Amino acid sequence: MQFFLYCLCGGMGVSTDYAVFYLAVTNGVWYQGANGLGYLAGTLMSFSLNRIFTFGMRDRVLQRLAMFLAIAGVGFAASALLLWLLVQFVHLDARIAKLITLPMVVVLQFSLNRRITFNAASRS
Repeated sequence: MQFFLYCLCGGMGVSTDYAVFYLAVTNGVWYQGANGLGYLAGTLMSFSLNRIFTFGMRDRVLQRLAMFLAIAGVGFAASALLLWLLVQFVHLDARIAKLITLPMVVVLQFSLNRRITFNAASRS
C-alpha cells in the first residue's frame, strides 16, 4: 500500500518532472540541463505530497527535506547517467530516453526514502 501511495504521489512529481523536461528540451535547452530543471521541480512536488500522504510525517520538515534532496541527488545522478547512456550510445531521442529512466529511478528513490527520510524510527 505504501509503495502504491508513493507511486501515486510520486506520479504527480514525475509528471511535473517530465512536463518541465519536455518543455525545456522542446525549446532548445540541453537535455541534461532540462533534466536538472525537471528533476528539481518534480522532487519538490513529490516531497510535499509524500511527506504527508504516503509516510504521514509532519515533523522535522526541514531535516526531512534535506534528506529527501540528498536522496534525490542520488536519483538525479542515476537519471543523468542513464539518460546520457541512452542518448549518446543507444541514440534515443532525449524525450523517449527520459521516459525509460523514470521507473528505475522511482524504485531506487522509494527504497532510499523509505529507509532514510521517512523511517518511522526517526520520528521525534
